[in-house]
Amino acid sequence: MNVKKTVNIVFATDKNYIQHLCAALKSLLENNRDLSLRIFIISSGISPRQKRIIEKIAKSFDCIIRHITISDQLFVELATEHTMYPKGIYYRLLIPDLIDAPKLLYLDCDMIINGSIWELYNQDPGEAYLCAIEDPGFDRHRQLGMDKTARYFNSGMMLINLTKWKKTALHKKVLDFIENNPEAIWFPDQCGLNAIINGNWKTVPLKYNQQSSFFSEGFEEQFDCFNAEELREAKNNPVIIHYTGGSKPWHSKNRHPYKHLYWHYLKMTPYRFAIYQDLQPVNILKAMIPTEMKTAIKTRIRKLAGQ
Repeated sequence: MNVKKTVNIVFATDKNYIQHLCAALKSLLENNRDLSLRIFIISSGISPRQKRIIEKIAKSFDCIIRHITISDQLFVELATEHTMYPKGIYYRLLIPDLIDAPKLLYLDCDMIINGSIWELYNQDPGEAYLCAIEDPGFDRHRQLGMDKTARYFNSGMMLINLTKWKKTALHKKVLDFIENNPEAIWFPDQCGLNAIINGNWKTVPLKYNQQSSFFSEGFEEQFDCFNAEELREAKNNPVIIHYTGGSKPWHSKNRHPYKHLYWHYLKMTPYRFAIYQDLQPVNILKAMIPTEMKTAIKTRIRKLAGQ
């Protein structure tokens, strides 16, 4: 009898991203049936109903779901400083305090897992903090206090050397950097991690974090940090599809070449009847309200809340 290999996976989310988490989770499970998955979901504000939906998706697989609930009051100040980003992006920084494992794979929720992750998980970080892929076009080394030759990674997929993170108290240093250098931060958790890690990470094949920018016009001419063959493999045979950028598959005007896979796996979940987010009646109504009126309403609500 063959014993299945065990893999530790971590997602971090809030209640607004549960639908997308479910699509990512379903794709992960369907394409990794030969693995025994221990999945940790760090969140705040998830309802009992949403938890039941997640449990239902995982029920028929060799999978253990562990929900880790954190206080909704955490990271309020940081989220206020960087208003474009939800508090959920900071949750991954709590991993060392919440999970006991030598190594784990962190995945963003705006992903589809299109194949086996075992080869990725089996990578050895060695003395590096993590394994990831480069985020092309970075040129802000000075602002983040990084060495000129240090590469900047995308934090959406990280094979984390959790032993080293804990040993060096990395997460605390990252949070301190984000808090004390708000003017240097563009992508809060990602910039903070890169600033502290400063290039001490290992690269893995691009197919394990195919980013939307790979398909932008003139990408290959603009960026020469990737091998042409490896880039071609990532675009044609991705293992992890990462819908980076502001336009997502759940937006009606999104034109990502793998958009259909998000909807394919979503239809295999209790969210099978979902429609494009921007075509939902409540969001159409919001779009019709003038900006000035929205501002006045928010100001009024704040005043009432303060009474």
